[in-house]
Amino acid sequence: MLLKLGRLFIVVFGLLFSVKAVYAQFDRSLLKVGVGLPTAFQEIALNPCIPESVIKSRFGQSGLELLRDTQKQWPANMCENTQVATGLFEWLYISSALQAQTDRPVLISRLIKTRNNGLALCQTVACLAERLPRMIEWAQTNLDRTAVYRESDRIQVKSELLSHPRLSLRELVLPLQGQYEWCRSSTFDSLDFHTVNMKVSGKALVLVKCKTSEPEGPTWIIENAANSKVWVPIMSSKSLSELYILPNSRYTYPTLYSQKKLPEGIRVTFFEYGEDLYQQKLGFTINVDASGEALAFDIQMP
Repeated sequence: MLLKLGRLFIVVFGLLFSVKAVYAQFDRSLLKVGVGLPTAFQEIALNPCIPESVIKSRFGQSGLELLRDTQKQWPANMCENTQVATGLFEWLYISSALQAQTDRPVLISRLIKTRNNGLALCQTVACLAERLPRMIEWAQTNLDRTAVYRESDRIQVKSELLSHPRLSLRELVLPLQGQYEWCRSSTFDSLDFHTVNMKVSGKALVLVKCKTSEPEGPTWIIENAANSKVWVPIMSSKSLSELYILPNSRYTYPTLYSQKKLPEGIRVTFFEYGEDLYQQKLGFTINVDASGEALAFDIQMP
């Protein structure tokens, strides 16, 4: 089955929630009833003009207070203008779908943030009415152009256990950064070494984890240049589940991501290579609405 997304995210939901991949279909009638998300924060993040009665019936007084606090961030009487309220809902919904489904998540996040910052400068409803149409068109056009991948394109970084690691890694200097704290040991025998499915020209790469049965734990990636005997860490994290390779990465070192299941959705974290290290560049939570659309919330850029 073809999956429209840097479609790996829909694959994630297919595995965890048995959700089918769909194209974003914005339904203006949902302005008055909500899109069926599990938290008040997520419903209000998409629709600041959702009726108070809907939020209170689903989420109680705390949800109602969150809605009123959110509305204070927008021009007065905005929600009384149905055209603007609907336009804002459409922008927030489609841009959230785009963020969740693009194969350029870091770039798209910056572009969405720039547009949201411009929108936040509006002091009047008329300003919102002037800016929103172009923003909606941009988001919908980019969402329509998201790449198509197959489920088989979802590739883990980690591959097989490395054969004869003491021989292959004889120039490795231990302990790795954080190893004693994270693995409770600074020895070679406290680590597992894996080959990787990512390729970087002229470099040998190895993924390292503490010996543990836990699915989530410390992770390093080390590299060795063709003209060097020294192994150098290029990534370290105290707590990661599996790392995956973002399809169609446009860089010498591919963009990597991890995912963690939370009560409010799946937290996805992206890592890009720069200044000789992989660094966390973006994180957000993906959830699906009642129609099965993947949407991004709580977007954070370090």
